[in-house]
Amino acid sequence: MKSIVVTPRVQGSLKLMDMDIPQVGEKEVLLKVLKVGVCGTDRDIIAGFYGEAPEGSSYLVIGHESLCRIEEVGSGVDTFRKGELVVPTVRRNCPENCESCRNGMSDMCLTGHYKEHGIKQLHGFAREYAISDSGFVVKLPESLSDAGILLEPLTIVEKGISVSYAMQNSRLPWRPERAIVLGAGPVGLLATAVLRLKGLEVDTVATRPEDSLKARLAEQTGASYINAAKNPLATLESRYDLVLEVTGNVSVAVEAQKLARVNGIVSYLGIYKETTATEDAGKIFTDLVLGNRVYFGSVNANKKYFQAGVDDLIRIQQEWSGFLGKMITKRVRPEGLSEAYGPVGPDGIKNIIEF
Repeated sequence: MKSIVVTPRVQGSLKLMDMDIPQVGEKEVLLKVLKVGVCGTDRDIIAGFYGEAPEGSSYLVIGHESLCRIEEVGSGVDTFRKGELVVPTVRRNCPENCESCRNGMSDMCLTGHYKEHGIKQLHGFAREYAISDSGFVVKLPESLSDAGILLEPLTIVEKGISVSYAMQNSRLPWRPERAIVLGAGPVGLLATAVLRLKGLEVDTVATRPEDSLKARLAEQTGASYINAAKNPLATLESRYDLVLEVTGNVSVAVEAQKLARVNGIVSYLGIYKETTATEDAGKIFTDLVLGNRVYFGSVNANKKYFQAGVDDLIRIQQEWSGFLGKMITKRVRPEGLSEAYGPVGPDGIKNIIEF
């Protein structure tokens, strides 16, 4: 079967490899992969920044965003049948089975010894067939047979927003009215849609022109689009109850803190280059304390966020026709892997590979 692999930590090692179809084990399912999504994590692994092969392997099958069908079920599996549309989650429990992992929250693993498909010590889904533990697989309706590839990035949004609400409601009567999303890539646009479903006024910020696809999609949900090239973040008011930072840009991350109003919360969903920012740390912490603000980071998502994401994908489809499909701006076959894992381009949003 066709598989897309890298040698971890080796730049330029991306290639197409022929592999045997894996054998399904007890409590496992064999997945026929339909599509895999491409994101910044994949590009960082290809660039050699990180990634770990499974034990005993010199290579790693990449791909953690996927849409699949059940091909075969192992013994002890009675929750799935052949042909069902599914998405497997990414992270698996640590061997110590810490308190978080044994309570279904591997995204909050305490040991850091978790494994992740396509990233850390487990082969990913960028291949024609893949194996997953059946307990980490979520069913989708046939209406999501295309847009379901966006479920995994949506789960990052689901977790970030859910945790924001939980934290805020635990400390004050919180009725958020206004949110800002910094970034209009796949995660930013999905965040915009989910916040609009919740009835919030939303400003979505990116650097593309007002007539760009990103701007049009944000506005389709009823959000307002702000072109940061014309209206820098430093010129915006501190008027937001919830700030979602998804760009992974350090300077934007710093500016994000200044946008939260008193009692506001900032959720960081990006991965940031470890460079030193020239910023008045004293003012940052003073504003944090005197404004009763919260800044927090969130990574990965457990199964409950995948299940919540399925419901929201259905609602987004119903509310804004064509929105999800327009986000997928490049579709290629596995043989076009170099194109798929290259830049999305100035007007691109999401690249996917179709098997």
